[in-house]
Amino acid sequence: MSRLLRDPLVVFIAVAALLFGAYWALGRRDNAIIVSTATADSLAENYQLMTGRVPDAAARRKLVDDYVTDEILFREAVSRGMHLTDRTTRARLVDRLRFLIAGAPDTPAEADLLDFYSEHGELYRAEPQISLRQVYFTRMPEAPAAILAALNRGDRIDGDDFWMGRSFPDYGESMLRGMFGQPILEAARKAAPGTWIGPLPSPRGVHFILVERRNPPRLMRYTDVRDQVRQDMMAAETAGAVASAVRKMEAKYDVDIEG
Repeated sequence: MSRLLRDPLVVFIAVAALLFGAYWALGRRDNAIIVSTATADSLAENYQLMTGRVPDAAARRKLVDDYVTDEILFREAVSRGMHLTDRTTRARLVDRLRFLIAGAPDTPAEADLLDFYSEHGELYRAEPQISLRQVYFTRMPEAPAAILAALNRGDRIDGDDFWMGRSFPDYGESMLRGMFGQPILEAARKAAPGTWIGPLPSPRGVHFILVERRNPPRLMRYTDVRDQVRQDMMAAETAGAVASAVRKMEAKYDVDIEG
């Protein structure tokens, strides 16, 4: 026996057998699906919560069988890299990890909210507003130049009915863009107040417009946007915590950005 133990080939075979056995055992453990009593009890509690009934033996077996089925399908999906190619799955995993990193942020104090509002005033400015009137036609009218001249003389021209009316006092630019389109919004931005311009075509028809006034962006009152300030501040804190963690994680990866 001592002679065998001194034989290098025997020692090599023995070590190889031990390594293979360890590898096989670890592999079996990695592939094991263990349904503990605590897991089975949790499944039963969820069943009772959802149905209002305590599961009998058959129902408990089905709960465990369904759990094992889901676990097998999940592991197979991961082994096939589906978590890397399915956008919805990727997004959920990313969001979940963000939450695990940052946790739920604490509700900020009122003084901190006021500081954030003061330091990020550009986030809480109302968009520019334009007050205008219009005369609308469903299609290009005859003698549009004559119509424009008449409007600027102060003549009354009714045109056709427009679904949103004729007067638009202090409308935000985004609303005007949605109703008339970007080209008419650009024309209203440049028009001299008090002068009719047109004809201006849009997907809805033809417009003659008169800009009455333009209001520049204004800082909205803190009391009107307090909830938004709170959400923005908590989001900023979460983003900062995640960014700090990602900077540490980057050391494990070789990032190659082409282009």
